[in-house]
This record gives sequence, C-alpha cells and structure tokens, in this order.
Amino acid sequence: MVKLLSTFVWGAAVLFAAAMSSAQAPPKYRIVIMPKLVGITYYDAVKTGIDAAARELPDVAVTWTGPTQDQVEKQIEMIERLIPSKPDLIAVAANDPVGIAPVLLKAQRAGIHVMSWDGDSKEREFFVNLVDFEDFGTQLVEAMSREIGPKGDIAIVTTSFTAPNQTSWIDAMKRTIYARYPGLRIVDIRPAGESTEEAHRIAQDYMKSFPNVKGIVALGAPNLPGVARAVRDAGQAGKVAVVGNSTPNLMREFLKDGTVKTVLLWNAPDHGYLTVYSARQLLIGGLKPGQAFKAGRLGNFTPRKDAVSMQVALPVMVFTKDNVDQFKF
Repeated sequence: MVKLLSTFVWGAAVLFAAAMSSAQAPPKYRIVIMPKLVGITYYDAVKTGIDAAARELPDVAVTWTGPTQDQVEKQIEMIERLIPSKPDLIAVAANDPVGIAPVLLKAQRAGIHVMSWDGDSKEREFFVNLVDFEDFGTQLVEAMSREIGPKGDIAIVTTSFTAPNQTSWIDAMKRTIYARYPGLRIVDIRPAGESTEEAHRIAQDYMKSFPNVKGIVALGAPNLPGVARAVRDAGQAGKVAVVGNSTPNLMREFLKDGTVKTVLLWNAPDHGYLTVYSARQLLIGGLKPGQAFKAGRLGNFTPRKDAVSMQVALPVMVFTKDNVDQFKF
C-alpha cells in the first residue's frame, strides 16, 4: 500500500510539474500589430477582436502599438525601433502604401514577416483587407443614389489623399458613377485626417460653397459623425444626404433621428480577430492562394492573389436605424 501511494504521489507530482512547465512556456510567436493611429473609438473596437483571438491562441503573443497621429512618418519611426527586437511578424495598417514600403522591406531583410491590414502597403506578404474595394465603392454610390436619385452634385470628405483604402474606394466610386450614374457629379474632395471636428468644418463649408450639393460622402470612421452633425446643425437633414463608413456606436443617434439613413462598414472586431489568425497562419507556413484556412469562430477564409501577393477580405455590413442596436462597437 505504501509503495502504491508513493507511486501515485510521484506520478501526480510529475503531471503537475509538466502542467506548470507547459503553462509557463513562452509563446512561440511574437506578433506586432500597428494601426494607423491609437486612441480613437474605431481602433479600440478592432482591438477587442485582436484580444479575443490572442486569448484563443496561446502560442501567440500580440503587441498592439501605433502612433497618436495618422502620419506614415510616425509609423516608420516606430517600425525602425521595432526591427532590432526581432518580432516574428509586423502587421501594419499603412497611412501611406508607398512611403512605408522601404522600412517594411528592411524588416523583411532582418528576417521579420510583414503583413498589411486595414491600410495596404506595396511591400507585404499578405493583406487582411477590410472589404473588397470595388464592392465597397459601388455600394457607397448605390446608397447615395437611393437617397438623391441618379442626378445631382455630391462632395466627398476623405481622410487623406494617400490613405490606400479611401483612395481605392473613391476610384471605385468614380468608376461606378461613370458606368451607371453619369448624372452624378463629384464637385469636390477634401481630406479631414481622422478628425471629427475637421470633417464637421469641411461639411459646413461644402454647404456654403456648393449650395446645390445634394449629398456628402464621408470616408473614415471619425469623419462621418462630424459630417452628419454639420448637416443636422444646419437644418439640412433630409435635404443633404449623408453616406459613409463608421461604427454603429458613433452613428446610432444620427441613424435614429434620420440625419443618416445608411452606414457602411465591416465588423471591426472581426477584422482584428481575422488579422491575428491570418498572422499566425502565415507564420506556420499555411497561407496559399486558393487554399482555405480556418480563422477561429469566423470559419474558413480563402486567400486570393492580388497585384502584390495575396489577400482576404470581410463582407460589407450595412447599418440602418432598424438594425443598429444589434451591434455594440
């Protein structure tokens, strides 16, 4: 009996030690995820998805870091400081797809894998896109035409003239207008950065400078509520249509009071979640065009080839006053 008890205790001790060793084992992969900037509501929502994926993947350690201003120069400085620490992968939402490319090439030459997410780059192994650019641009025009009809002047507030998402959406909008709605005319495009107040100011000026403007498209999550508030404050709700992309939390009041009828986006937390799963899949060598991989609770995604390497994208989500309360980000 003593011998049996001794053997049991010894076996239990070995199992406990093994469990403790496993629990204390450091993560195998170190991933850095960099947004365009930190400290805004939209990227806070994205980070909830990043954190959820990191909890599900114990072999991955995720660091979230980014500049406080949406400037590519700030991102370049931060990546330069990251390179000597040799993370396994850097995933960056580029503020400028061309400007950031040299430092990403430098990171690759140092043995670091490089991905794009949110804002694309000309130098990357994989891109976790928000949505299909052409589809999103088309849907923005379709949403506007449903409100103002097939003819009329519209203006655009964007984040910058270098942000790859916005420039791609605007190009897609122009192609859609040319092909389907030649009566629509873009009278002006101005950048507001990622500033609700600047977008508000630009929208006010649009309504003064272009008194016949029928609609304003606002690109960038912080910019749409600024444009909506300007239109509402001017008493133009229902007269000047407002369409764009933002989060349900930022746009709920404007959807409820009728200032805005349609908000387009993608599931922001899901985008962060998919970025982490894609990064891990790239590190274990499992990303190939046409070959699906499982992204946790989101199910399977199939990479497709593009002009740089390959990418996946989320579906477009449409928020209205009828469904906005179903979403809390």
